[in-house]
Amino acid sequence: MNDDTANTTNVQPFSWGGIDLAQVVYIDGIPHPTKQAMGEWLEYVEPRKYINKLLDRNPHIDHYSVDVKLGSTDGKNYETKVYHPIGFLLIVMESGQPKALACKVAVAEFVWHFAGPQGVDPKIIMAKEKEYRISIQTFNATTDPALQALLLQRIHRYSRELGYALPQSLLEMQRQLQLEMEV
Repeated sequence: MNDDTANTTNVQPFSWGGIDLAQVVYIDGIPHPTKQAMGEWLEYVEPRKYINKLLDRNPHIDHYSVDVKLGSTDGKNYETKVYHPIGFLLIVMESGQPKALACKVAVAEFVWHFAGPQGVDPKIIMAKEKEYRISIQTFNATTDPALQALLLQRIHRYSRELGYALPQSLLEMQRQLQLEMEV
C-alpha cells in the first residue's frame, strides 16, 4: 500500500431530512459533500459544472472546503474539495434551483420558529402586514373623512400588533382629521 492509498478518504452516501447526497466524506464525524453530490441533489443537468459556476461567483464559500484524496473507479486517487455543511448551505442559498428554493423557505421558517414571536404563525403576520399596507394605500387614496378615520383605527391596530411605528405622514393627516371633526 503506497502513501497515496493510506491517505485516501472513503466516500459514503448521506441522508437526512430530505437531503440525500451520494458522495460524502466524514471529517471529525461531520459530513462534507462533494461538488458532484451537491449538484446532483440540486438537480443540475451538469452537477459539477454548475456548482463550479456558483463557486466562481462566490469565492468566499471555498473557506468552508477541505481538500481530500478520493479513490476512483480507475484505481487512482484524486485531490477533491469537499464542503462543510455551512459551505453546502451557502451553495444552496446561491442556487436558483427549485430544491434550493424549497430549502431556503425551510431555513427561513426554521429561523422564524426560533427567532420570531413565539406562538405566532408567520402566515398570520404576513396577512396582517398585507392588510396594513392595503389600509395605508386606501387611506392615501380616499378623501372621505369617515373612511379615513376608520382606516386610521385599523392602521393603528396593525401597527401595535406588528410592532411598527405609525408612518409620520399618517400622524400628520390624523391630526388634521381630528381638527376637521372637532369643528
